[in-house]
Amino acid sequence: MTDLEGLLREDLRDAADTMPTDLDIDNLLQQGRRRRTARMQRRGLAAFAAAAAVSLVTWVGLSQHTTIGVPDPASSPTAPAPVRSAKFDFEPGVVPRAPYASITAAESDGVLTLTGKKRASDPGVTLASVPLNTTTVTGTPISPRLSLWTIPGQVDWVNVVTNLTSDISASYGNRTGYLSSVGVTVVLGVSHQDQDSKDWVEGLIWRSADGNLHSSAGTTVSTAALRVGDRTQVVYRDPGLKQISFFDPLNGPGFAATRDTPARNVVKLSVWRNSTTRGWEQFTVGILPAGAHDPKVATAIKGAEVTTGVLQPDGAVVFFAYSRADAEPKGSFITKVTYTDADGQVRTYRP
Repeated sequence: MTDLEGLLREDLRDAADTMPTDLDIDNLLQQGRRRRTARMQRRGLAAFAAAAAVSLVTWVGLSQHTTIGVPDPASSPTAPAPVRSAKFDFEPGVVPRAPYASITAAESDGVLTLTGKKRASDPGVTLASVPLNTTTVTGTPISPRLSLWTIPGQVDWVNVVTNLTSDISASYGNRTGYLSSVGVTVVLGVSHQDQDSKDWVEGLIWRSADGNLHSSAGTTVSTAALRVGDRTQVVYRDPGLKQISFFDPLNGPGFAATRDTPARNVVKLSVWRNSTTRGWEQFTVGILPAGAHDPKVATAIKGAEVTTGVLQPDGAVVFFAYSRADAEPKGSFITKVTYTDADGQVRTYRP
C-alpha cells in the first residue's frame, strides 16, 4: 500500500459517519486510479498533438519554399545564343574558284543579306538583300556565279541541281549554314565561272533531319538503300528535277549525278573516283523500265559486286555495281544487262 492510499483510507474512515455503511473503499480507490491514468493519457495525447502540429507547420512552411523539378538558375547551363549569320570561306585556287574569299549570310528583321569580301582584309560589300521566307524553300539568283537558297528547318545534306552541260562535279560547289534564330538553312551555290544566265541552278534535293528526301520542285523523291562493299549507298530519283544520283557516306550527295534519261537506257550513271586511302573505286547505277524485273548484270571486272533493290515509292527496280582496284579502270564497267519487261519479254541492254 502506498502512502497516498493510506491517507485516502484515513480520510474515508473519518467521513464514514456521513456515508452509507456499505461503502466499498477498495472500489473507490480503484476508480481513482483509473481517473488518474485517464488524465495522464489525455495530457500525453495533448502533448503529442501539439508536437505533431508544430511538425506539420514546419513541413508546410518548408514545402512552400521548395519547387521540385525547376533547377536553380545559378546552376542551370546557359542556353546557346541564336545563330543569325553564316560565314562561308573559300580557298583561292581550289575548284570551284570562288569569286570571293568569304561570303556571309545574315538575317535581320525578315531580310537575308549577303556580304562578300574579295580578300580577307577587305571591307565587306553587300551583294544582295532579299526577303527571308521561313516556311517555303526559296531560290534567288544573285549573279551568273552565285545562287542563294533557303530551306525551312535543319538538313543533313543538300544536292544542288544545275543546268550546266559540263562536268557538274567540277563546275560548282555549295555551302550550307543553319540560322537557328529563324530555323532556316542557307544554301549558297558557287560556280567556277560565269554562266550564261543567273538561273544556272534549277533546284535542290535535300535530306531533312528526319531522314526523308525532299525536292524544291515539290515532287516525291524515290530512294533505295543498297549495301555495296563496306558501306550503304542511297540511290535517289527526282521526277520533278529529272535528277538521278546517289549519296555515298564517304563522298557525300550528288558528287556524281545525271539527268533521268529515257527508260530504255538502263544504265543511268557510271563514274569512278580515286583517293589516297581507298585507291580506285567504280560506281554504276541502273534503273529498269516500269514493271521490269529480274536484272542480270554482267561486268568487265572479276569480283565486282552488284546489289539490286526497289526505289520507293515509285516501285522501279534499281541495281548498283561497285568495284575497287589499285590501278585506274579501263574500258566499260558494265558490259550487258538482261531483264524481264512488264510484258514478260526478256530484254538485253548493252551500254
